Amino acid sequence: MRETFRAMLVLVAVLFFGAAEFCSGRNTSFSCTEKEREALLKFKLCFHDPSHMLSSWKGNDCCEWRGVGCDKNNGYVISLQLRGSVFANQQLQLYLIDDVEEVGSSLLKLRYLEHLDLSNNSFSGNLIPPSFGLMKQLSNQLSGSISDSIGQLSKLESIDLSYNQLNGSIPDSIGQLSKLKSINLYVNQLSGSIPDSIGQLSKLESIDLSYNQLNGSIPDSIGQLSKLESMVLYGNQLRSIPDSIGQLSKLESMVLYGNQLRSIPDSIGQLSKLESMVLYGNQLRSIPDSIGQLSKLEKIDLSNNQFGTGFLKWLQLPKTINMVDLSNASISGPLPENISHMMPMVKGLYLANNLLNGSIPKSLCILKYLAVLDLPNNMLSGNIPKSLCNSKSLEYLDLSNNMLFGNIPKSLCNSKSLRYLDLSNNMLFRSIPNCWRNDQSFIFIDLSSNNLSGLFPSTMVQLSSLSVLHLNNNSLYRGLHVALKNFTSLMVLDLGENKFSGNLTSIIRGEISNHPLRVLRLRKNLVSGYIPLELCSLSQMQILDLADNNLTGMIPSCFGKFPIMVDATQLIYDLGAGYWDQAPLMEVVKGRFLEYERQTLRLEISIDLSSNNLIGSIPEELIFLKDLHNLNLSWNHLSGNIPEKIGQMENLESLDFSKNGLSGMIPNSMSSLTKLSHLNLSYNNLSGPIPTGNQLQTLEDPTMYAGNPQLCGAPLLNKCSNDPLPPTTANFEGNDEGAIKRMWFYIVVLSGFATGFWGVVGTLILVKNWRYAYFQWVDDVQHWILVVITLKVARFKKMFNGNQDGQ
Repeated sequence: MRETFRAMLVLVAVLFFGAAEFCSGRNTSFSCTEKEREALLKFKLCFHDPSHMLSSWKGNDCCEWRGVGCDKNNGYVISLQLRGSVFANQQLQLYLIDDVEEVGSSLLKLRYLEHLDLSNNSFSGNLIPPSFGLMKQLSNQLSGSISDSIGQLSKLESIDLSYNQLNGSIPDSIGQLSKLKSINLYVNQLSGSIPDSIGQLSKLESIDLSYNQLNGSIPDSIGQLSKLESMVLYGNQLRSIPDSIGQLSKLESMVLYGNQLRSIPDSIGQLSKLESMVLYGNQLRSIPDSIGQLSKLEKIDLSNNQFGTGFLKWLQLPKTINMVDLSNASISGPLPENISHMMPMVKGLYLANNLLNGSIPKSLCILKYLAVLDLPNNMLSGNIPKSLCNSKSLEYLDLSNNMLFGNIPKSLCNSKSLRYLDLSNNMLFRSIPNCWRNDQSFIFIDLSSNNLSGLFPSTMVQLSSLSVLHLNNNSLYRGLHVALKNFTSLMVLDLGENKFSGNLTSIIRGEISNHPLRVLRLRKNLVSGYIPLELCSLSQMQILDLADNNLTGMIPSCFGKFPIMVDATQLIYDLGAGYWDQAPLMEVVKGRFLEYERQTLRLEISIDLSSNNLIGSIPEELIFLKDLHNLNLSWNHLSGNIPEKIGQMENLESLDFSKNGLSGMIPNSMSSLTKLSHLNLSYNNLSGPIPTGNQLQTLEDPTMYAGNPQLCGAPLLNKCSNDPLPPTTANFEGNDEGAIKRMWFYIVVLSGFATGFWGVVGTLILVKNWRYAYFQWVDDVQHWILVVITLKVARFKKMFNGNQDGQ
């Protein structure tokens, strides 16, 4: 088969205790043998070497050749290190596809070879010839196509064929590898069932067959693997676990997530050394009580299964457990009051996306090791226990999207360990505690979408490590006492949908040129005054939303200098920075509210100044924001022309200038905006033809140009005066001169017709004698015509009758 792929062909071995050192061969005491030198030269001939990786393969001593390692004591070749480098453009290419057996036969002559690394090269065809099975002394790692001859590798200790495109089934002959300790076949396209012969591998310590298409049951013979420590079979279609699983007395890790398992055998409680059990993403409805016997179990992940009502009440877990994940597991009912007794050592408790109801049990507060409590998207109600926030170990608390009510506990101000706090989308009311201290560790705080009121808590500025602050969609009011210079680590400030008043200068003041703020969102408040020029100093600004306020004045021209909006290349390199994308952000893009989160939020670049009282023209400097995605300046009092070179904003996807007083023509460069999918220029004073071509031709909604009576051209029904007309019999030209000639032609024809018509009809109407004479003439003509027709008919009949008599 000539399937081309970039294969990993790695053969790593331990031939005997104290394996030979992998050296370059430059300091060997012996030269290589002539037989091995010839074998290497023959091996070299099987490859195309455009990058000259094998250029040093000449001369008598092959131990001096690049990538060849020899034993210092006898000169035998023990390693070939020919790993390619994509970045350095160094790759071998196997081109003797029809004679690929030559590769294997030449290597067979290297009788002491222990290590062969041909990874990161470019090959075609079957990369494991049958003759590889004859290499009795080779105990290495393999990569490539699987052949039945693999069973002949009698000293093989480790197989690694991961990250390939292997298909078909795992050969039964794999059971003949009596010395095998490790099997790695993950990320392939292997199908069928796991062979029963796997149970013959008595020395096997780890097996990883994840991300394939294996189906059926895990074979009973797996219980014979008495030395197995790690079993990783996730991402397949396995349906059941055999009872023999309990015989794996040394098993420490079992990872079977993403299969079709429906039950777990009771015998699993016999796995006395099991530390980690990951079974999420199956079809489990219950788990055996015997799991409580696993005295060393520390981690259990049963998320994304189908447990039901009362599951937590009957859950039996060992006291040693420190991480429990039951997220999205269809669990309903209240949290057990004795939960602290059920799992006294737990550090991470994940119960998100279930149907849990009732209040938060106070017993959670006495879990002295609890670091992560994740309970979002449930139906929990009642107050937040004050003692919960006094925990000295709690670092992560997420109670969002529940039905909690009451005050935010002031005890939050006492927590020195809490870093992540999310209480959003509840029914919390009254004011935010104003007792924050500079010795606290908060990085992320989200209190959005509650019923909070009162002033902005001034002591929050002492949270020097705070990176994300969401207070949006509440009823907070009065002045914005949120000086950015005091929030030295703040990346996201979202105060939208409140009743804050005052000027922007209360936020943007002082030295902020090196401030890390990326998102400033003040949408739908009562903020007034001018936009301060200092705002342009925020070099990391990515999303600026000041819409729906009472801002006045002009748009600063320095807006065209926001570095990320000019060149967003650096976003590719800092996608892992901070928590700032953890909470979703609502933005009006393309004429509707869109929710951005995670990676989409990290890559969004937007300016929204809509629904204010801004005046003046649109700054020409905005055209330099070539990586801006969304620009909304609608519902203001802007005037002047649209910037002529707006087409330079090449990444613009949504553009809204509607409801302003813009005039002039739409620039032709706008047709260069090839990514534009939403455009609204309605209700301005624009005139002239609408540009055509490229992306603009796909925007066919005429309402985006409505309210501009002097605009013409598609998609409007109002055609431009110089639009070409269909050709006529007079063959008039389509230019202005032809149009004038046509106009005069029609005038002369219509004038002549009117003159002739009314010259006759008008006279008959006004002069009575002429009218009588005219109608008398008409009668005489009619009578004459009738007489002529009668005579002609009589003459024709006479001639016709005469002809019949003659016959």
